[in-house]
Amino acid sequence: MKLAEYIDEFKGSYHPLEGVKFGFEASQSEAHVDLTVNAAMTYMQGLMMSGKISEIQKLATGGSEALKDSQYFQDLLQQCANSYYGLDWDIERKKVLAGSILAFVLEGLRVKFQSGGYESNAQGVMKFLGIDLGIMGKMGGMFGKFFK
Repeated sequence: MKLAEYIDEFKGSYHPLEGVKFGFEASQSEAHVDLTVNAAMTYMQGLMMSGKISEIQKLATGGSEALKDSQYFQDLLQQCANSYYGLDWDIERKKVLAGSILAFVLEGLRVKFQSGGYESNAQGVMKFLGIDLGIMGKMGGMFGKFFK
């Protein structure tokens, strides 16, 4: 999937923007971006497999105010914070770190998506992510009902 490639392209810029505020060195910032992305992907895959596509769309498009009230976003922050097993910080500080990294990654992906000229529909998102639409069609269009 191209998602990892996109994030690898810009994750190094997290450190000078935000990582230094947490007292990290550049390598620590990158490691925490990786941990956050992996935890977030695991959480999102769980939502997708349980049929909660609309919840994923709300997380992706809801804006910061909508996210504050979302139980799914709170669960996502918790899962990301739990992945920072090497930090001896309290859970609230870990959630602040998770929120910082998630905001950075989502903004980077938004910029990448827009600069790539992808269409703002299911097909454009699939193309952006590098998902083969032929395979999706062979699966009987099972995901089609979620993008109407």
